[in-house]
Amino acid sequence: MLQQAGLTTVELMITLAVFAIMASLVGPPVQTLMMNYRERTGVNQVASYLRLARSEAITRSVPVSMCGSSDGEVCDGNMSEGWIVFEDAHGDCNFDATSDSLIREGTFGIGQHFVTNADGSIDVEPLTYGADGARRRGELSWRLCFSDTAMEARQIDINAAGYYQVSRVSVVGCGSE
Repeated sequence: MLQQAGLTTVELMITLAVFAIMASLVGPPVQTLMMNYRERTGVNQVASYLRLARSEAITRSVPVSMCGSSDGEVCDGNMSEGWIVFEDAHGDCNFDATSDSLIREGTFGIGQHFVTNADGSIDVEPLTYGADGARRRGELSWRLCFSDTAMEARQIDINAAGYYQVSRVSVVGCGSE
């Protein structure tokens, strides 16, 4: 008599059921892990450009500004689409291609991102560092959300001396404001 190797239909169904249960248990933690990674990466991107702007202002001994720019050419306050860092000859936080020089432009990676002022207004206030590395016009706070249904966001507070601090804040629907 020949012995057959393999699985019966019942064994296969039980194996698939166990696999499905295991996969459903792993799904939510992986999703949370990915969201935390996206948040950390987004905050680090903005923070690195803040450090760049401050460093360039001190190194070049001129005002350097960072502003929201959806096209990389004009400061339009839309930091969710991208931003530019530029040598700001007039110190007015407005990029003028004839007198200002672009240092770098940046954007978020894939996924949904919302950047607002701390009060939730979407026309993000630009920042300018003076030649001494201090923030012109006092303190500033930006809020970064990574979903329009977020219950938490990251807030970047920049003090008058030019230093920043990142904290978690509670929000209600970041993208809808």
